[in-house]
Amino acid sequence: MMLPVFLVMLHVDDPRMDLLYFWAAVLLALTPMLIFGGIGVWVARMMIKERHLTEEVGTRNSEGGTEEPA
Repeated sequence: MMLPVFLVMLHVDDPRMDLLYFWAAVLLALTPMLIFGGIGVWVARMMIKERHLTEEVGTRNSEGGTEEPA
């Protein structure tokens, strides 16, 4: 006899719970995007830094500034 009453109590629309589920879904979606986006930015900065360093070394070598005497 009490089972239908308990089932009705469990299926009550709760706006606070809906909001909690919404923010949980947002965090679940944003977390991997932030992590992989951060790794991508870090790798891109490393590549740009490496490219600038190799360009500077190439410029210095072509000017004869860092060559060792023979």
